[in-house]
Amino acid sequence: MKSFLQRSLPWLFGKPAPVRPAARGAPAPAPAAERRASQPPADDEAKAASELAAISARRPLIASNGAVAGFEFRIGEDVARHLKRQSDAYARSARVAALLAAAYGIGQTGRIGFARMPAPWLVHATEADVGPGVLIGLESMPSAVPIPQSSAAIEQAALVLRAKGVKVGWEPDFDSRLRPDFVMLRQGASAMSTLLDSIGTWPPAWQGLPILVTDICDVEELEMALYNGVTYVCGVLDRDAGSSDPANQQPVPPEVRRVGVLLNQLVAGADTAVIVDEIKGDIGLSYRLLRLINNASYAQLGSYASVEQAVLLLGRYELYRWLSMLLVEFAGSRRAASALQETTLWRSRLLELVAIENHENAPDQFFTLGLASMLGQLLKISQAEVVSTLNLPEPARQALLEHTGPWQPYLEMAQRLEARTLDLTVELAPQFRDTARLLMLSDQAWHWAAEQTIQRGTA
Repeated sequence: MKSFLQRSLPWLFGKPAPVRPAARGAPAPAPAAERRASQPPADDEAKAASELAAISARRPLIASNGAVAGFEFRIGEDVARHLKRQSDAYARSARVAALLAAAYGIGQTGRIGFARMPAPWLVHATEADVGPGVLIGLESMPSAVPIPQSSAAIEQAALVLRAKGVKVGWEPDFDSRLRPDFVMLRQGASAMSTLLDSIGTWPPAWQGLPILVTDICDVEELEMALYNGVTYVCGVLDRDAGSSDPANQQPVPPEVRRVGVLLNQLVAGADTAVIVDEIKGDIGLSYRLLRLINNASYAQLGSYASVEQAVLLLGRYELYRWLSMLLVEFAGSRRAASALQETTLWRSRLLELVAIENHENAPDQFFTLGLASMLGQLLKISQAEVVSTLNLPEPARQALLEHTGPWQPYLEMAQRLEARTLDLTVELAPQFRDTARLLMLSDQAWHWAAEQTIQRGTA
């Protein structure tokens, strides 16, 4: 089955015309060489694939309760500028179709698909197959970008989409007679406090509307928006100003240290009896492990499972993974804890899946690498403390502390996927150049992370 990226590539160059029998007396079809010459060159196709990859890459949309409510997809300003000199409405329409297909796919899962696009491009969205669960945010374009459509045409397109159940919002400086369904703000270089202060200057009719702030620069700013009544936020989750400032760092929580001891014992090959005694010495860990083992997946044990049985049934590999994942639950005091946890699980699973694809010797270690790369901002501790507590191998230490070594490209790949800077074919190592495959694995990882989040929330 073709991926979304593979299915969508023809849209970017125009759909091929249907082949019809030649009429009597009509010229013969063009030779194969001539037909090939009329096709887009390979470098143009690669560029289109990169653009579409950037569109179909997702970033978590976080609700006011700190949980992942959906995902953001966008047509970036770089793509808009690339097309501003072209009069090809089909090229713009193709990108809008790809964007809304990605957003609606999420909308049909019960989460929100948030699609961002230049305001003038909304006129290309009216024929799209969309419905409830989709938010469209209109970006005001720089003055250098010509706007071929009038405000009236954009407003009419918004009304058509609203009739389909789509909610359409825009930035405060967008000139429209309509009242938006929500107000979109982009932080960029602005301070969050300045952005929040500007809300009081909006027209009375806009007061009380849902607010969506995107392009947030770090977790601290993101959480400030959530604490001040913003409905949805979206931005960078792998860079936290507080985690790099020693004044804002906290000591390693005792429960994290205890899990770190167990992980180290497992890696060192400690006897199973030693592992069992360590778990028994912690009532909280014992309870969590027995709660896990007594769920439906292990019903054959009945209601009499012991810690010894649980350890033997899980095995050392699954016990190590369970303990590693347990670490993400120790960030419950953060407003964005739930979203950070799901993003951490996504990154961990993505690195593991890519390591499997690349035939790495120990793909489970890449799972731990992904988890460790987010623990600093989850727990507000230094990256050096993370490396020490988990006793990570040397390649992981190099990647996390020195940004070097053989595992560093894996982290860079995940960061670029999250930031949606996907010129992977040029800037990353050869094993990451199949953008379509990476996006498919990323989607699988997001699906797995969501399932784990639900299971752990109901356990």
